[in-house]
Amino acid sequence: MSTNTNQKKKVKRSRILLNSRVYAGLIIVSAVVVIAVFAPLLTWFPPLKTLVGKPFTPPNEGHPFGTDDLGRDIYSNVIYGIRTSLTIGLSSVLIAIVIGTLIGVLAGYYRGFLEDFLMRITDMTLILPQFLLALVIVAIFGQSFTNIIIAIGIVSWPGLARLIRAEFLSIKERQFVEAARAIGLPDSRIIFGEILPNAIPAVIPYIILQVNSAILIEAGLGFLGVGDPNVPSLGLMLNTAQQYLLTSWWMAVYPGIMLSMIVVGLNLLGDGLVEYLNPRLRKR
Repeated sequence: MSTNTNQKKKVKRSRILLNSRVYAGLIIVSAVVVIAVFAPLLTWFPPLKTLVGKPFTPPNEGHPFGTDDLGRDIYSNVIYGIRTSLTIGLSSVLIAIVIGTLIGVLAGYYRGFLEDFLMRITDMTLILPQFLLALVIVAIFGQSFTNIIIAIGIVSWPGLARLIRAEFLSIKERQFVEAARAIGLPDSRIIFGEILPNAIPAVIPYIILQVNSAILIEAGLGFLGVGDPNVPSLGLMLNTAQQYLLTSWWMAVYPGIMLSMIVVGLNLLGDGLVEYLNPRLRKR
């Protein structure tokens, strides 16, 4: 009796912990989204405007996060940098969703030669480091905002394609799919009306984590100086700040804190949803 009671208590504690992670991630991500959406209302200096203050000014009332080497307001750049990170993260993952869904659906539903061909392409893309491939694409085609989004989208689809294919292989053998085939529904109706909606719950956590990965790739590109200099970027701010770490610490601290907050929030939300939507992990 006592064993069952202790087991129930452990399950209850694990559920509370799991819910806490999801809620904490949701709160952080929601706060970041609000900051990004209302950036113009939360700032009082144009983000890239130089000499709005004296260069290397420490945090004060007029400049809460201080100013950088060109006299730009770091607070304004951080707020708009958050917007840039989310825009690039969401836009690039949208590209990855389109490519990955198309390839995963075709490979998982039709099988045969088409599956082998598409999966070989996917595997060849997967073995290449995402960051390195994105770096090469941006270096070749230019450091524009649009090129960065496209580059990150191109390197982000293989994992999603494999996940969707696996879900299709599992779901297509279920009775409701067999019944749809038996009554003569076309493949397009079966794929998009029956199988894909049932695969979405397993894909959502991965998409959230992929947004996180895309944001880190963009920050890494900016840190290496390969970002778009015409757009506020947390990575570019960290790239500039590394030269002045010993004399102007605030130039690195505030962009770093905000980038870490975004990453932690998305990780908590994504990992929590993975466990919440996976019965085996939840049971474990």
